[in-house]
Amino acid sequence: MNGRGGRTLLVILGFLLTCLFVFAAGKKAKSPETAKATPPEASLRAYVDRVRAQQAAEVRTLGSIWSPNGQLVRLGTDVKAFRLHDVVSIMVGESLAASTDGQVKNSRASNANSNITSLFGALKSGNALQNLVGATASSGLTAQGQSTTNSSLMTTFGGEVVDVLPNGMLVVQATRQLTFSQQTQLIKLRGLLRPEDVSAQNQVMSTAMPALELEVTG
Repeated sequence: MNGRGGRTLLVILGFLLTCLFVFAAGKKAKSPETAKATPPEASLRAYVDRVRAQQAAEVRTLGSIWSPNGQLVRLGTDVKAFRLHDVVSIMVGESLAASTDGQVKNSRASNANSNITSLFGALKSGNALQNLVGATASSGLTAQGQSTTNSSLMTTFGGEVVDVLPNGMLVVQATRQLTFSQQTQLIKLRGLLRPEDVSAQNQVMSTAMPALELEVTG
């Protein structure tokens, strides 16, 4: 092989190596993060970003093996909620019943008679003119109305301690969003909670929560 053919072969090999390098770089640049995310993946990323943003204000102590706010750091504590961001299971059992019944009755009657007792002399008892005009009118109205409202909500979902008041009361918030058959139901709950009302299973009844705000939409 002469020198010219060797240079031609080197040029071809260099071109092929360049094409392989460009192809590999392009394939590497197309990472899963830059690829188009599916709707479930996009929803998950948005949910994680939102939760991280909500927890960003929490101050954590780094570089220490001891944390005074850790789980079971005190001998007299258990898994029941009593601190900020603790989770508690709320059993909602709310029922409302209202009934209204009303009745109105109205009645009215009137009578009118007109007769002639004499006309150019006394009239006989069987004369038709004695009962010239007779009128009778009556009206009545009876109305009855009834209104009944019954609503109840029985569910159990998790809440989070969002604040601790100076008197030890816990401010709890819980949100649940359900979507099925193209319908969305949103349940929001806020209220106060005494740590003593939390059971050993870390559960509390909504009837034991003062200043309760419960909203159901959808």
